[in-house]
Amino acid sequence: MEMIIGQLQYFGASFLWGAVLMFFYDFLEVFRRKVKHAKAVRWLEDWLFWAVAAILVFQMIFALNNGILRSFFVVSFVVGMVGYKKMAKGHVIDAVCAIITWIFRPYVWILKKIKKKNKKTLK
Repeated sequence: MEMIIGQLQYFGASFLWGAVLMFFYDFLEVFRRKVKHAKAVRWLEDWLFWAVAAILVFQMIFALNNGILRSFFVVSFVVGMVGYKKMAKGHVIDAVCAIITWIFRPYVWILKKIKKKNKKTLK
């Protein structure tokens, strides 16, 4: 019975890890929306993100199942990623962008005022 419970925990953790990785990838996408990047930089960011993700997933696999990769883990992981992408991805990105815009709104307003004042003094 303990073995079955352990495998169910492994299954649930793999699902959650898939969703969590996509959640953190959304922050990378928000960063890309706010700051323009060259293709090479985007490639490097993706490569670094997925390299760190692979290390973290391996640590989870090692901790929960002694490093043994099971097919149901892969299926659950992919279902977690796709499920997150289908249900929450757009909402999360829009919400984070809105929060960032709201936080930086006073700074943008101040910068606009400074630029406007500088234009008047230069004339």
